[in-house]
Amino acid sequence: MAKQDNKSKNLTKKHVARLERERKQVAIVRTVAFVMIGIVVLLVGYGFMDLKYLQFQKPVTVVNGEKVTLKQWQERVQLQRVNLESTYQQYTYYQQFGMDLSQQLQEIQQYLQSPELLGQAVLDQMVNEALIRQEAAKRGITVSDAEVEEAVQQ
Repeated sequence: MAKQDNKSKNLTKKHVARLERERKQVAIVRTVAFVMIGIVVLLVGYGFMDLKYLQFQKPVTVVNGEKVTLKQWQERVQLQRVNLESTYQQYTYYQQFGMDLSQQLQEIQQYLQSPELLGQAVLDQMVNEALIRQEAAKRGITVSDAEVEEAVQQ
C-alpha cells in the first residue's frame, strides 16, 4: 500500500499531462476505428442490398412509360428455357415414331445454345405484350376471369 501512495505522489504535472494526452489519443483512435468499421459495414450492406434487391428493380427496357424490370425478364427467360427444353424432349420422342421434326429441333437447339438469342427473343415478346396491353387499355378492351376460363376450357 505504501508503494502505491508513493507512485501517486510522485506524479508530476508532466506525467499528468502526458497521461491526459494519451487518453485523448486513445479516444481518437477508438472513435476513428468505430467510424471505419461503421463505414465498412454500411458499404457491405449496400453491396448486398444492391446484388439481392436493387439490381432486379432496374429496367431492362421501357415501353411507353411501362418498365420491364430485370427480375421480370430473367424469370421469363428461365421459363422460356424450361419450355424449350421440354419441347425439345417431346420432339425427339416423336421422331422415334417417324415424324420429321429436324427443322424444329434445330431451331430449338439454336435458342438453347445461344443465351443472347433467347434473351432477345424473350425481350421482344415482352415488349410486344406491353404494346398490346397498352393498346387494349387505350381502346377500353377488357377480359374478365370468366372469359379467360371459358377460353381455356375450349
